[in-house]
Amino acid sequence: MKNITVILVLFIFISCKNEDKKPNGSSDVMGTEKQIPAAIKTIKTTVTPLKIIEPVKWVTDTRKLSKTEYELIIVANIEDKYHLYSQTVLNNGPEPTVFIFEKSDHYTLIGNTSEEKGHTVYDSIFKLDIKSFSTQTTFKQKIKITNTTTFKINAEIEFMSCNNTTCLMGYSAIKFQI
Repeated sequence: MKNITVILVLFIFISCKNEDKKPNGSSDVMGTEKQIPAAIKTIKTTVTPLKIIEPVKWVTDTRKLSKTEYELIIVANIEDKYHLYSQTVLNNGPEPTVFIFEKSDHYTLIGNTSEEKGHTVYDSIFKLDIKSFSTQTTFKQKIKITNTTTFKINAEIEFMSCNNTTCLMGYSAIKFQI
């Protein structure tokens, strides 16, 4: 917040200086040009780079179950001290993990995406017992292929991961090769 305030004050200061006119109608360009490099130097030194936090990394694989059925395997690697929420959470709870598979004529989904047991813990913030996963978990989705040509399946994952102080909404695009 402090950095934004400094930038805004500098912007207003420079803008006001550009509008100052000498009595004869000419602008004080020389004074303003000397102040701009100092303002830029101040902005560069007060702005800190943003760090992208991605506590969950996703890995995919496929397993052939029969001539026409495959299992799509989705592994969530979860950073230490974070947890990932289940696909099934109550309405007043955190955002669930959601898998969105692109529709295609090459396959149909068989049932819902399954998940491991995980652990259920009372969450004092949401005041609910909530199922989540730590360290690593695997989700699986069975599909039936409609032809034998090779193809890719595109999917998206929307999820929420939290630690003791912060919750982050996440999104990941994933692919499977069949």
